[in-house]
Amino acid sequence: MSVSATPARRRNGRRPADPDGVPTQENILAVAEAVFAEHGYVAASLREIAARADVTQALIIYYFGSKQALFETLFKRRGLEVSRRRQELLDALLQRAEPPTVRELVSAYLAPQFALRQGGAGSLAFVRMQARLHHEPDELALRLRREVYDHATRNYIAALRQLVPGLDAADAHWRMTFAVGTYLYMLSGFDRLADLSGGLYNSDDTEEVVRRLTDFLVAGLTAPSTP
Repeated sequence: MSVSATPARRRNGRRPADPDGVPTQENILAVAEAVFAEHGYVAASLREIAARADVTQALIIYYFGSKQALFETLFKRRGLEVSRRRQELLDALLQRAEPPTVRELVSAYLAPQFALRQGGAGSLAFVRMQARLHHEPDELALRLRREVYDHATRNYIAALRQLVPGLDAADAHWRMTFAVGTYLYMLSGFDRLADLSGGLYNSDDTEEVVRRLTDFLVAGLTAPSTP
C-alpha cells in the first residue's frame, strides 16, 4: 500500500539531506515496521530506524512528523484494511437470502487477520506489532483499537445477537471480548502449545489453528447464557 508523497512536516520547504538523495517512504515504513515489531513502540527509537533504513532522523521526521505518527501510520495502513475486509465479508453474509451460521460469522471475522500470518515479512511484523499493542501506553493503544477495529467489531456483535436466540447484550459483548483475546493470542505466534504438550502439538499450521479456533469460538459464542 503506497503512502502519500506529502510530508508530515516541512522545514523551510526543503527535505533534509540524505546519503543517496532518493530514500523512499516505503523503505522507511518497512524498516520501522520491523523495529516496532521487535521492540514495541516505547522501546523502539527513531535512531535505530534511521540507521537501519540508512537515512537521517530528520528525514523520518520530515516525512512522518514524529515516532508516534510513524507508528500510527504503520498500524492503520494494515489494521484498517483488516477492518474493511471484515466488514465486506459480513455484508456479503447478511445480504444472502438465507441467514449465515455462527460458524460463518466467526470465519469471516478471523479470515482477514490470519491471512496476514501467511503473508510476507511486513504482514508478520504487523501481527507482532498488534500482539504487543496491549503493552503500549494506554492512551495510544486504546485509541488505535477504537479507531481501527471497533466499527466492524460492533457490527459483528450485532449480527451475533441476531443469530443466537436469547443471547442478551451482556453475553454478546463478553463473549466477543473473549473471542478477540483468544484469537490475538493464537495469532501472535507466542502461544505455549508446544511447551504444554511436550512437543506433541504445535501451532505452525495456520489452517489447523483457524479450524480448531473456530470450533472453540463457535462453542463459546453459542453456549447457554450466563446467569
